[in-house]
Amino acid sequence: MKKLIFLSFLISQFTLSQEKGNKFYDFNIIRKDLTYKTNMRYENILNFSKPTNKLNLYSTYIDLRQYNDYSKIYWNLGQGYIYLSKTWDLEYSVEKNFVTYQQENIGDKDYDGWEIDFLFRNHLEKVDWVGHRWSRSWGFGTTYSDGGDLEYDLFDEKVTDIFLTYRMSTNFDNIGLGGSYLSLTTNGGGVLSSIEDNGYRLNFIVDTFTNWGYGFQTANTLTNELRSYGNYTNSYMLNFASTTSWTYELSHDFAFITDVFFESENFFNGTDRTDKIEFNVFPHLRYNKKLDDSFRFFAKLGVTPISIVKYSSGFDDSGFYAKGVAGITYRW
Repeated sequence: MKKLIFLSFLISQFTLSQEKGNKFYDFNIIRKDLTYKTNMRYENILNFSKPTNKLNLYSTYIDLRQYNDYSKIYWNLGQGYIYLSKTWDLEYSVEKNFVTYQQENIGDKDYDGWEIDFLFRNHLEKVDWVGHRWSRSWGFGTTYSDGGDLEYDLFDEKVTDIFLTYRMSTNFDNIGLGGSYLSLTTNGGGVLSSIEDNGYRLNFIVDTFTNWGYGFQTANTLTNELRSYGNYTNSYMLNFASTTSWTYELSHDFAFITDVFFESENFFNGTDRTDKIEFNVFPHLRYNKKLDDSFRFFAKLGVTPISIVKYSSGFDDSGFYAKGVAGITYRW
């Protein structure tokens, strides 16, 4: 699972490979003429955003993935944000995961666990820096996982993070026909591990998103992280992930979308965790239907004709697989 515990964010409901990306980012970028966040937020529809004046979001969905010799089911009971005041939000995600492995080298092994995230975010006054208007926020939160890094730890580790976060973000209207977005995020805090010593995690994350026009979009994330807990002792992790998406609208509610994903993940010092290279292509149909002023139904269905996942240990997880997602969003 490519979940970075400390809330690296990309595009809401944007498919990063066939794994989870950021849960909380929903284009709620502050408009340039306003000091703090206002009631202007954005929602993602068929990979394109539109403004909404609704301040709260609740989303629930089921994500089913069938691989060559194992399956995964992600059931997100609830994710979104709650408006608390002019400057404070509560961002949340509660997810139930089911994984069934059937591989010769590990035998049959099942995982039935939780991924839970809560973050209180405070939006600060905007500042001018290097010729741009920057939104700023800080926050504190906690995350819990009782599967650790699923493929690596094979479900044995329970991890709780308690952390602080600080973020700066801005827009570049001159890059891409639809503009670009840049954010800089720093996270740090303590980590409680069930298998070995407790410790800490510190990271610095750079996120970019560009709407090139003609249906093309690119999202990139560069993560530098220092880990020292459980299976890590002063370990440094460098991760780069990139998704290029092309969207062709078939009708008001349907679109054909192709995501091309690349990820490189490398670990240095203090861990026996293996490095990973992944590349895949995910053509799929996406459906998004407005049921009324508050509810939307969304779904996607597709296959990966090209999926290459290789580890430095020699393990190869490449192969064809299918993915289906269905859920509902509620805004108020």
